Amino acid sequence: MAITFEIRTTEIKPFTYRTPLITPDENGELSIKYSRQQQKHIKKVVLLNLVGRNAKGDIVSYEPLKQVNRFLLAHHLDDNRQESEQYSKGLVHYFSFLIELQRLWDSEYDQELYNEQIDLPRPSWDTFPIRKSDKATYQYREALIKAVLEPIRPNQAIARTTATAYMSAVVKFYSFHIRNGYKFNNPPFEHEVVSIQFQGDSASIGAYLTKDVHTTDLRLNLGKSRRNEGGSLSSSRRNLNPLTNKEWQVVEDILTNTRRVIKNVAGETTTSSLSIEYCLFFLVARYTGLRKEEVASLHKGQVVKPDERKKAMRFGVGSQYGSLTKTSGAGNKPRQTIIPKRIMQLLYEYTRSGRYKKRISKFKEHCKIKRQKGELGYFYGDDGVDESKEYLFISQTGVPFFTKLSEANARWNEIRTTANVSSGLDLTGTIHNLRATFAVSLFRLLLRNVTPDKALALVSECLGHGEESVTLMYLKIAQDEPSGDEIYEDILEFIGVFEETDTSVTENQ
Repeated sequence: MAITFEIRTTEIKPFTYRTPLITPDENGELSIKYSRQQQKHIKKVVLLNLVGRNAKGDIVSYEPLKQVNRFLLAHHLDDNRQESEQYSKGLVHYFSFLIELQRLWDSEYDQELYNEQIDLPRPSWDTFPIRKSDKATYQYREALIKAVLEPIRPNQAIARTTATAYMSAVVKFYSFHIRNGYKFNNPPFEHEVVSIQFQGDSASIGAYLTKDVHTTDLRLNLGKSRRNEGGSLSSSRRNLNPLTNKEWQVVEDILTNTRRVIKNVAGETTTSSLSIEYCLFFLVARYTGLRKEEVASLHKGQVVKPDERKKAMRFGVGSQYGSLTKTSGAGNKPRQTIIPKRIMQLLYEYTRSGRYKKRISKFKEHCKIKRQKGELGYFYGDDGVDESKEYLFISQTGVPFFTKLSEANARWNEIRTTANVSSGLDLTGTIHNLRATFAVSLFRLLLRNVTPDKALALVSECLGHGEESVTLMYLKIAQDEPSGDEIYEDILEFIGVFEETDTSVTENQ
């Protein structure tokens, strides 16, 4: 009976790892206990399994991919990382590719004709031919390049960033096993040392510095795509495109007026109400330039009743203010952005509502249950849940939004679909494009009053960019695409807001 195989994942969140202690009892039988010291709390781990199905689709075998799962756990335990999902996704893709290679090999295999001295062995994760072009790792690289530049079907296309992440996962997976002494019959790839020259910072002696990077020859060399005749994106990066004034007006009407979206339920298209929490979530993202992770971690202590005389105020995020920011390395680097008075007023009114108080009560119950179940990893790590905080955005079951950001993506997709259907738009942006809309709109108004250098510094400060190179792209968009009907027109007194510090919002818990 023919059996087909596929890769399936098992998600554990949160997960607390305890070191196993194996000791013999009085009868010589081995028993396992777990150390209570140096526990490792992992936010989420996604493990891989090889599943076999018969012709009827019934599962006939289920085997954990130990070599993959060992690598994923080591990433958490040895490197002290909270996340490994991107590696899991990449390895699901790679091992699915391996399964397809095995299927093709099996279809051509003839026991009487096969000669192991001449013919290639059956593809596997740890057995490699001598020639590069015959190795699964290099064949996978070529498949990724083709999926990016020349996909057979549109639904099989892969974004360049995704392909790069997948290839990186494969390289790190094999590098882990090589470092730990696994004996491959032939190396999965060749090791290289590449010298990279980069511009030094203000503390460097030389203008340019050189660094040797240990890497492999499995890098993706993605040339210009033929699908757009080799042309480049008008804004250098697709995810930096701001929403047009018309697009945002349609979206804001959904968030502040209709609060209804089109969604698919059990295969049928219907309309549904959009919760006030998500309406506020996207308004904050648009008018502060915060990333979705940063918006999701805001708490009541950052909300104040705004001064009626002010049209805008400074708004602090990060460790100093008790919320999360996307920071290179550990910690949550604090920064200040701006927020319109009307958006702060909406947040203030919401935190005083009975609806919000009920959700806070549910949140407390939710944390209590997590404690009772021993799921302590839920509360640890840079982005662990803090029971003492009254988070702004909580689901009706008491779960903070920042622990389930995929639902924010789903709600945004519904808003985007609704905007396109109701107004005939072709809106394709993600939540991150709201950040771009904030940046470009702010640039356009600042350029009327200050020099480009000053505008760059102010916007970069709001966005929290460590380097101004990314912010420069926003400036280029603002200068190349001038507009006379900016969204912020006659709403914010920008220069005054940046000069005043007494209206900064700080944690008041």
